[in-house]
Amino acid sequence: MTIFPAALGLLAFTAATTAFAAPTTKSCIELLVPVPVKATNIEYNIPRVDSTIDEVNWAINVTTWSSSNYTERIIRNITIDQAFNIHTKLCVPTKTTAKSSILQILTAGNGFDKRYWDAEVNPAKYNYIDAALAKGYSVLAYDKLGCGKSSKPNAYTHVQIPSEVEVLAGLTRLVRSGKLVTSSKINSPTASHSKIPDIFKSFKPNKIVQVAHSYGSVLLQALLAQYGNTLTDGAILTGFLLSSQIGVNNVAHFDHDFPRESDPARYGEYGSGYIFLSNKPTLQKLFFAKDGFEEKLLDYTEKIKQPETVGVYASEGTLQFAAAGGYTGPAMIMVGELDYPTCNGNCTGTNMLEFTESLFPTGKNNLTFHLEPGTGHVLTLAKSADKVAERIMRYLDDNGL
Repeated sequence: MTIFPAALGLLAFTAATTAFAAPTTKSCIELLVPVPVKATNIEYNIPRVDSTIDEVNWAINVTTWSSSNYTERIIRNITIDQAFNIHTKLCVPTKTTAKSSILQILTAGNGFDKRYWDAEVNPAKYNYIDAALAKGYSVLAYDKLGCGKSSKPNAYTHVQIPSEVEVLAGLTRLVRSGKLVTSSKINSPTASHSKIPDIFKSFKPNKIVQVAHSYGSVLLQALLAQYGNTLTDGAILTGFLLSSQIGVNNVAHFDHDFPRESDPARYGEYGSGYIFLSNKPTLQKLFFAKDGFEEKLLDYTEKIKQPETVGVYASEGTLQFAAAGGYTGPAMIMVGELDYPTCNGNCTGTNMLEFTESLFPTGKNNLTFHLEPGTGHVLTLAKSADKVAERIMRYLDDNGL
């Protein structure tokens, strides 16, 4: 998904250190978490997508200059009040550290599930989860609603921005309460609650850092605006910039297919209204900058790519980028210098700084921007992934997290 870029006027270009050693003392568990969600979504008048031909028609229909705008497409409000099964991976250091009571919750962008943070290729360089664990943090990564191993509800009415914000909020509340593990199903044929280590049964972090990428950062900013300090002690928004180039590249710029038709073996469970990025050239255009990635990571991205929903795109109009007046904690906004969807290929000098600072009125003194040189939209799978992770950990440490 083309994401709303964050501001870039005053960016630090300081050098970062290098790769992390993979942690040797970590313990991980996969959980299927029933997350209660209450949200007001909207039914929109948009074309149905039941084939790749339909997808092309939809993309043109919603982006043509003379098409109906957001408000003209609204049919009615829809109340979402149900629990969705959200697949998560919780990892903790096996030995108590100074930071093991700080949990990083990781939200990926569109086109990815939690494996964006958990790369199988050269993990010492590209695996963000391992990088965080190596610094002593606990980590929770999850598949967003409608992708990976999470619930895949109606792509038109249920998987929209308001409901996805509430998924993140609900998941965070469960973590804060200490009930995440006890309220979940252990996602393993051989595991059960009676067999899992005590470290998980009693897991309740003291502080929560929200780390997000791209569309995930859009959800995080909305979370901060709605819930302030209640659910977040620190925020890292990557692949995000409120840029003067925002909206230049819309969804029609990037080829999509209908998943069930294009690759039924991998995506047969995705029904009407789900779309996914077509091929490696499209993935490269959207996610990577020339000379800023290894080809094997492009292959890996093709392997793990995930569907999106037309409902998410339709609901972009619900985003008003409200000020996070109740959030006073540290916030870092990080974007690749050569991010194509965010800044039309060059983020230098495109930062709408005053607008961004207005979103953090009580915490703008804690707001930091960073432009990662030579890097595209994807950060954890770029050549600079280890430097990006190190910079994030250093920022958190400098801010008492």
